[in-house]
Amino acid sequence: KSVNNDILLIYIYAGTHSHAYGNLKYFIEKCVRQGDHVDYYFILQQVDNKPINESDMPLLTSKTAYYIQHENKCYDFGTIGWFFDHYTIGNPWKNNSLVDKTNRKINLNKYKYFIFMNSSIRGPFFPPYFIELVSKSNINYYWYSIFTNRINNYVKLVGCTISCETVPHVQSYLLVTDLIGLSILLKPGNWGGAYPEGIFTCYPTKDHVSLYSELPSSNRILESGYMIDSLLTKYQHINFSEPHNKFCNSNKNPFINNAFQGTSLEPYEVVFVKYNDFEWTKDSRGRAQLYEKWNNDIKLVNRSSW
Repeated sequence: KSVNNDILLIYIYAGTHSHAYGNLKYFIEKCVRQGDHVDYYFILQQVDNKPINESDMPLLTSKTAYYIQHENKCYDFGTIGWFFDHYTIGNPWKNNSLVDKTNRKINLNKYKYFIFMNSSIRGPFFPPYFIELVSKSNINYYWYSIFTNRINNYVKLVGCTISCETVPHVQSYLLVTDLIGLSILLKPGNWGGAYPEGIFTCYPTKDHVSLYSELPSSNRILESGYMIDSLLTKYQHINFSEPHNKFCNSNKNPFINNAFQGTSLEPYEVVFVKYNDFEWTKDSRGRAQLYEKWNNDIKLVNRSSW
């Protein structure tokens, strides 16, 4: 780990849909840079314990970006739990670590922020005028700053979107927290609605993960007296622990086509969008495809600033 890197990012890659590789490739090409203060761990989910040829995966040019392989079970939360158990030290709730001499030993306490994401999404998408403004401002602003800058003494869990389907929660395809938030999430027990084993447990089905990992993550943050936050304009500065805010968007999932107050999510608002084979996410996916094409067109004709 680089001495200056204060962000740990865990990306779960599973080639379970036709856009997964493209999503990973887009993210690596747009985001992974030497000196961006991030330690990247891309966990490649194997099928039937067959090793994935890493030479076929997008090239990692940063010296602090790594591929790690894992059998495709346990879904995202369980896989992150496996990573914590086998590659990290510093879990405040565990005295013993499973890290052995063949694995990297990653000290969680050296990081300021933690980012969890997966290959069901594509991004980041930023409007050209924003990118130009940042580049001319000569400030240390990275793709993740839009999320980490929202973490403070009050907000401890941030993502692209919040859904009130069942209960208000940050949707887990991208989660950002700090050391305090991570400690809350790592704590064993059924607090927040998890199983006694905790949030980062290997659950057998996707429904189990939603009920006992995704929802409890936000529940725990709120029950600890902190806030959850997202990039959605409609939900800025809303206290989701208050009862009258628990039925937002008529309890509908916002990334479904036309399900967010009659509209579909805008990539330039939420930065990452669901990008898979499902028909019910095609609106945001189609818009993201268009933005990607337009940005590629700019490069092809070598259009420069005025």
